[in-house]
Formats: sequence, C-alpha cells, structure tokens
Amino acid sequence: MEKITLSLFLFLFNIFIFTFVGTVDGASAQPRANKFVESQCRRTRYPKLCAESLSNYITTTSEPQKLAHAALKVSLIKAIYTRTYVKNVCKQLEKTKAKDYQVVKDCLDQISDGVNLLFNSVEELQHLSLDKESEFVWHRSNVQTWLSTVLTDAFTCMDGMSSYKFGGYKVKATIKAKVLNVAQVTSNALALFNGYAVRHKASHHSNSGKINKH
Repeated sequence: MEKITLSLFLFLFNIFIFTFVGTVDGASAQPRANKFVESQCRRTRYPKLCAESLSNYITTTSEPQKLAHAALKVSLIKAIYTRTYVKNVCKQLEKTKAKDYQVVKDCLDQISDGVNLLFNSVEELQHLSLDKESEFVWHRSNVQTWLSTVLTDAFTCMDGMSSYKFGGYKVKATIKAKVLNVAQVTSNALALFNGYAVRHKASHHSNSGKINKH
C-alpha cells in the first residue's frame, strides 16, 4: 500500500513539474512551436481548445509523440480536478442524505474510472517500444480503448446528471461543464495520439522498406 501511495505521489509531483516547467519553458519558446501545435490540433474535434491547452507545454516542432503525451497529461490533470470537485459535492449530499446522492456518486465513480484509465494511458505511452511493431500495436490498442472508455464514461455521467437537482442549477451546471471539458480534452488527446500512431506506422514501414532493399 505504501509503495502504491508513493508511486502515485511521485507521479502527481511529476505532473506538477510538467505543468509549472512547461508553462515557464513555453513562455520562452515559442512562435514555431505554437504553429506546430496549431497545425496538429487541426486534426482534433476541438482545435481551439487543443491549441490553448497545449501551446504552453510544447517547445519542439518535431515530435508528435511528445504532443500526444502532453495532451494525455492535460486530460489527466483535468480529470483529477473534476473528480475532486464532484467528490466534495458527494460528501455534502451524503451528509444531508439527499435523494440525488446516488446520481452524483455514479458520476464520481465514472470520473474516477476515467482518472485510472488516463493514468494508464500516460504510462502506456511512456513505455511504448518503438523498435517492436507488434508491441506498439498492442500498446496503441490499449490507449485507444482506454481513451474511448473515458469518453463513454464522461457522457454517461452527463446524461445521468439530467435528473440532478441538488444545490440548484449552478452546481449541476458546474459539474456538467467540468465533465464536458474532460471529454473534450480527452477527445483531442485521442485524435493526437491516433495521428502520432499513424505517423509512426508510416515511418516504420518506410524504414522497413529501406532495410529490405539493402
């Protein structure tokens, strides 16, 4: 248990460093990197949000894997913040024994599941073996499946919130807005990851062709 807790602490600390250092580095980078981010974000469903959320964290114009990795971390950070907010709402509902507690609790469970899947996706991308195509395909499939599940969970949560009344419109709207934001940045992360995967596949096949010719 202590080992797991330490691992999570170190990972969250790493995310903090990523957020802080990325912002500092981004301030000194950037016109070329910003153009790179914007060009890559055009393939996403929410290009403006994509560029806004990632432009401060990318200082290179040549590595789509780093962009996909940054996008996954942004999604994870958003999901963690959202889980914290919904968890606090759940605690209030539980104290007052509100009838809508279970609706929000279900949403919390879905968000928590999403946090775990995003954590796994970040780890999976970190450990991709680019030298072995069979392993890459397996890792790619895992990340795609996990991110798709995060999206499903997010929209299931928002659908369930349609009957939620506790705290008035503001609390309900805040939860839905936060969950929607998680869904949007995750959708962007999935698109960027798919773009990276396609580029890797093309590069791998190109290199294989050169080797075969020799």
